[in-house]
Amino acid sequence: MPFTVKDFRDLVRILEKHPEWQAELRRLILTEELLALPGLVRELADAQRQVVEQLLILGQQVRALAEIQQRTEERISALEEQVRALAEAQRRTEERVSTLEEQVRALAEAQRRTEEQVHALAEAQRRTEERVSALEEQVRALAEAQRRTEEQIRALAEAQQRAEEQIRALAEAQRHADERIKLLTDRMADVQGRVLEWRYREHAHAYFDDLLRRIHVLSTQELANLLDEPMARGALSRAERKEILMSDIVLRGRRWADDAEAFLIAEISVGIGEDDVERATRRAELLRRALERPVIAVVAGRGITPQASALARERGVWRILDGTPIAPHEE
Repeated sequence: MPFTVKDFRDLVRILEKHPEWQAELRRLILTEELLALPGLVRELADAQRQVVEQLLILGQQVRALAEIQQRTEERISALEEQVRALAEAQRRTEERVSTLEEQVRALAEAQRRTEEQVHALAEAQRRTEERVSALEEQVRALAEAQRRTEEQIRALAEAQQRAEEQIRALAEAQRHADERIKLLTDRMADVQGRVLEWRYREHAHAYFDDLLRRIHVLSTQELANLLDEPMARGALSRAERKEILMSDIVLRGRRWADDAEAFLIAEISVGIGEDDVERATRRAELLRRALERPVIAVVAGRGITPQASALARERGVWRILDGTPIAPHEE
């Protein structure tokens, strides 16, 4: 690519903007000989002036003129040599200028690429700023959503707390209600048990007629009097006497089979359980040992658990369910 006038003008403008580059450019373009040329020219002018002055006195100084002529020719020869050196230096300078032009073109191309890169970077920066702006908007939206979420969480936590307080209040109310229901149930069961015990006591002849005849229901006082003598002779402890007195029903009669005197102890309960069977068995054994008479153990009520029924068969205890007697060996 040739070095054009426009390139030269651009170079001149660049050198004008940067005066410090001019000395460097001169140093690169001009050799030391060219730089010394003005001095040599001045020296040559001085020599020429001397020649002129000497020619004016030529007639008088022929021999001197010859010598001067000779020196002049020698200096001219030297000047010609210097001119040839200057020409060679000019050639080298032109080569260096060509190199410099190539470097300038390379710098211009690099400058163009740099400007393109700067433009691309500016465009990338613009896009980055747009993305950053979008991200900032998203962050603000997320922050707002987070704030709303936290408010909702606080509201839910408060609602949960209120609900838990209500649940605790309901649980406390339920507990009180359960306690009152249990109390009422226990009282009702106690009432039902007392009513059922009274009914068996009042209708003992009907309920226990299959087991004994000539039945007499012993009052607590009569039973206590019967147990005084066994306790006095050591056949019964005071605690055992009290255990027998706690029986629901104790009656005396005669067995149908042999007309022998016998006693009967009955534990009355609306729902007969294993504890009722155990108490009837234990109290019947204590009364048999104290009075030295046969004692029939009985559990009576409206219903019996399968476990209690099995235990009654095992312990030889009669079961009376709603007035119906069931012998120990019967299912």
